[in-house]
Amino acid sequence: MSPNPNRLLQALEERFLLLVSIPRNDLTLARAAAEAGADAIKVHLNCQHFASGTCFGSWSEEKAVIAEIRKALEIPLGIVTGAEELPCDEDLPEIRRAGFDFWDLFAHHTPPGYLDWPEMAHMVAVDPTWTPEFVQDLVGLGVQVIESSIIPRPQYRTRLTAADLTRYAALVRSARVPVVVPTQKAVRPDEIQYLHRVGVRGLAIGAVVTGHEVEGLRAAVGAFRQAIDALPRPAR
Repeated sequence: MSPNPNRLLQALEERFLLLVSIPRNDLTLARAAAEAGADAIKVHLNCQHFASGTCFGSWSEEKAVIAEIRKALEIPLGIVTGAEELPCDEDLPEIRRAGFDFWDLFAHHTPPGYLDWPEMAHMVAVDPTWTPEFVQDLVGLGVQVIESSIIPRPQYRTRLTAADLTRYAALVRSARVPVVVPTQKAVRPDEIQYLHRVGVRGLAIGAVVTGHEVEGLRAAVGAFRQAIDALPRPAR
């Protein structure tokens, strides 16, 4: 292992990860998530987040509060830099120096240059059109974590099913790198064990299960933390 391993990748090796996508770039929300047991947190730029219904602004609009979050947290922090709209080239050096542990983007929004950012882990989301060859080629390009955003939008917020588990299992087998599942489905804490059973390495919870306000987020993170802590640890 290198002298300064990436904190996100190291955490994924050690345990099932609880990643919280906060519904707004807000210091109070970020602190509540960390205090309730989040292993990592994601902030966003330049997008309308479908699951939360939240609009996130540009780097210039969001960077002050993101800097506050970064200063306050001791856990890994990641950034979704956008969707169709991404930061301008002039902002990228500042974003790269801001202390993020990882970036996370859909494959069809990821500029190739992001794959050459050694200071951050590379997390790429794949959608329902994924194929094994597509995922394996992403890993060949340097993607280190796959986010399994494979649920069609009409099924958002519905119950997790055995059919979903088989799809996640197929993605895990294809990727051969850590797979993190976001809560497009309304995953319950007592269902974490089934994600773990099919080889998923982490859960990214967002507004579908946390809601938009501090108390709901704190309660949801705490419940998932308790369920994850009950999982068996991987053999060392």
